[in-house]
Amino acid sequence: MRRRGTQRGITLVVIAIAMVALIAMAGLAIDIARLVSDKARLQSVVDAAALTAAKVLDTTGSTVAATAAANNVFVVNTANQPDLARAFGRMAIEYSNTVTPFIPGNGAPLYAQVTAAGYGIFASFSRVLGFNFFILDASAIAGPSPTMNNACNMTPMLVCGAAPTPAAPVYGYAVGEITALQLSAGTPATLGPGYFLQQNSGVYSQDQDFAGAYSACSTVGNNDPGQTGAVPTAAADGLDTRFNEYQGDLNQADYPPDAVVTQPPVGSPDRLTCQAVGTNACGNVVDGGGTITNSGQYGAYSYEGMYQPDLQAGNYTNPPAPAGNGVVDRRVLAVPVVDCGAAGAGGGNVPVLGLACMFMLQDVDPVAGQVFVEVISNCEVNGTPGPVPNNGPGPYSIQLYHSPFSTQS
Repeated sequence: MRRRGTQRGITLVVIAIAMVALIAMAGLAIDIARLVSDKARLQSVVDAAALTAAKVLDTTGSTVAATAAANNVFVVNTANQPDLARAFGRMAIEYSNTVTPFIPGNGAPLYAQVTAAGYGIFASFSRVLGFNFFILDASAIAGPSPTMNNACNMTPMLVCGAAPTPAAPVYGYAVGEITALQLSAGTPATLGPGYFLQQNSGVYSQDQDFAGAYSACSTVGNNDPGQTGAVPTAAADGLDTRFNEYQGDLNQADYPPDAVVTQPPVGSPDRLTCQAVGTNACGNVVDGGGTITNSGQYGAYSYEGMYQPDLQAGNYTNPPAPAGNGVVDRRVLAVPVVDCGAAGAGGGNVPVLGLACMFMLQDVDPVAGQVFVEVISNCEVNGTPGPVPNNGPGPYSIQLYHSPFSTQS
């Protein structure tokens, strides 16, 4: 009897040990699942903060504004997640001019890195195995993508250009060059630099297309359809929404104005006009002081001389959300640059040489229909960027890059 009792006692001990082991393993599995979930949620929040910082940095050039925006995104996204909210105190935001390698403080910043390091969560069931605390880290880098070869949400203009040269790298244009894009129905069938062929999506009206509804994409090397003889009033009405000017069915809710709409007023000596040469509608761009060829001669209204400093200083005509409905860079037009020499009379398919970015300097002349623009180096659009960053001219998007400090970035 004593031997049988001893065996029962041993069996109970074995069962007890097995139960503890099973509970510990089940607890560890539960904690690991929670750990994986929190890691994914933390990475998502860090990704969102990095993208926000990069977007604000891209539009304002201010690391202070970018950091404030990223912090706000982190707080908002963790408001209902107490565990993750504790990571805020361990979040660091750094900026770099390069992404590979990412070197904080190495010149004018282009890329933002957000890191939440050393954030921990308390174990629950795993404590029976001696695990009291789990450490989580997350990191994300965001910034401009490579120049697009395929881009959407373009302005439906086909701007005439040429092969890039060192002096004119933006497909026949120099960065900072000021030129006129012609909207008049009197545009010659054979187009020259500074004029355009018009696309139409066939979905929206022409004024909506030019206000920002146009959604077709352009691909470098492909042909885009175009036609001469634009309807100037509708196209001008659409473009002028960027200056908080609305006609017909256009409205602020669908097509908000730019955050800064400063421009030379009508009648001002700074107002740009065209000086006709022969049959062309704009031989030279002039103001009251003479010919204007580049932004250095027009600093009071140029992109880098006026627009970007106003953004950096917060001198908004129409504040961005949440204070208002202004949209940064609404005055920037992303356009396909094409070989106009390949167009026949009345338009037709023309090869796309590249994609370019142009800043509207003033609202559209209601009579002549010229669009006066400054050629800028790059702008943000929707499209398909490649994996390797570069600093070439043209449209890009803000995207995430792999961070060496995060396996999920």
